[in-house]
Amino acid sequence: MDTPNTPFEWTAHPLRAHPVKAIVAIGLVLFCGVLVGAIVADPVLSPWAAGGSILFLFITLNRFFLPSKYRMDQHGIAVRYPLRTRVLRWSEIKRFRHDQEGGYVSPRLRGGVFDTGGISLLFATHAAEIISRIDASIDSAGSVSRCATVGYDNEITQTVGGQEDKLPGGSKP
Repeated sequence: MDTPNTPFEWTAHPLRAHPVKAIVAIGLVLFCGVLVGAIVADPVLSPWAAGGSILFLFITLNRFFLPSKYRMDQHGIAVRYPLRTRVLRWSEIKRFRHDQEGGYVSPRLRGGVFDTGGISLLFATHAAEIISRIDASIDSAGSVSRCATVGYDNEITQTVGGQEDKLPGGSKP
C-alpha cells in the first residue's frame, strides 16, 4: 500500500456494480412514472406528469445511476458527485463512520438530522485500503471520533481521544 499522503483515486458506480439492483431500480422508476401518468386523467398533462416523476426520481437517485469520483491526498478528501462537488480537509474531519461498503466523514462530532456537511463514501472494491488511509490520515490530523461496523453482529468500535469502546448492537454509550 502507498503512504496516506500519496494521492489515491477511485470511482464508484453502483448501477454497474449491482446489475440486479439496477434492473429493479429502473423498473420501479418507470413503473412510478407510468402510475403517475395513469393517475393524471388529463391527456395533455399525463405525459408531462409521468416524465416529470421519472426525472424527479432519476435526479433523486443520481448517485446510484451515475458514477461518483473520489480523491484522497495529503490535504483531505474530495468527491465529485454527478450534481455536486464536496471537499473536506483532514483537519476539518471530526467523525468517521464506516462499514465494508461505504462510510461517512463529517466535520461535526455528533451525527443527526443536521449533519449534512460531510462526505458520503462508496468504497467500491477498495474498502480495506480506503479505510486504512483515512484512519492513518485522521490519526495524524488530531483527535477524531471513529465508528466502524465490524462483522455480522453489528458491533461498533468507537475511538475517542485514544480510548476504545466496543458497543454491541450499535448502541450508543
